[in-house]
Formats: sequence, structure tokens, C-alpha cells
Amino acid sequence: MHPGYGWYFLYTREAHPGEHLTAHGGFEEKLAAARRLRDEIGITRPILVDDVEGTVHRAYGLLPNMSWVLDRGGTIAYKAMWTSAAHVGEFLEQREAAPAGPASSTFYAELLAPIARDRPAFQRGLERNGPRAVTEFARAEEIWAERARAARHSS
Repeated sequence: MHPGYGWYFLYTREAHPGEHLTAHGGFEEKLAAARRLRDEIGITRPILVDDVEGTVHRAYGLLPNMSWVLDRGGTIAYKAMWTSAAHVGEFLEQREAAPAGPASSTFYAELLAPIARDRPAFQRGLERNGPRAVTEFARAEEIWAERARAARHSS
């Protein structure tokens, strides 16, 4: 952890609901699911729970695993479509090492970065949620592969 920063986990929704772990029917169910996730994967930072309608999730882009770094004034300093602790850490280290004062400035940049996933852990999460979650995600992967093949053939 980098000193001087507040770290929060925003629980928005169950990403892959199934028969065993369903979509939230109310806020109490959502709170219980956030506690279960905290306990299962050992989240130690404060967990903020979005409302059932997903008001905060909608305001911040509706993606499943985003990271944001906001400065004290609320200005977005870092935004990523997928969380990478290594990338956030590198950004914070660069930011802390930057000289202060009028000679320093910032600029906007975009980056497509590879991510490594713990596929067995992800699969266990899908299975915990139920067969529907496993089937739906497998179908999504088929669709993504078909789109990638079509993109390669059209170029």
C-alpha cells in the first residue's frame, strides 16, 4: 500500500450470478454477498456497497473490475478498465517521484496492457455461483473468439 492514499473496494453486483449465488433481490442480500466475498478472498480494505440500482457503478462506467485513483479534489488521476495492482502501483510510484512545482505538469494517456488471470480461481468462482454462470461465461468466451477470428479475417 502506498501511504497517503485511501483504498476502497466498491461492491457493485454479482458479476456472474447462477443458481447458487443469484443476482441480488434487495440491499440486505447485496450486503450479505459483499461480506461473503470479503471473507472468501480476504479483502482487508473498507468495502463500499453500491445501491441495488447500481447508481455508482453506472456513474463510473459499468465495467466489472475498474480501478480509479482520484486526487483530493476529486480529479481523476488514473482510470483503468481492469484492475492491475502492478499498474496502479507503478502509476503511484511515478506520481510520488514527480517533481512538484511549476516545472511539473500532467498529460492524458491511454494504454492497452496485457493482464494475467488466475483462471482456476475464476472458474471456481463461476462454479460456486452455479451451472448457469459456468455455461453463460463459456458462451461469452465463444462469442469473443468468433469476433477475434472475424476481425483477423477482415483485415
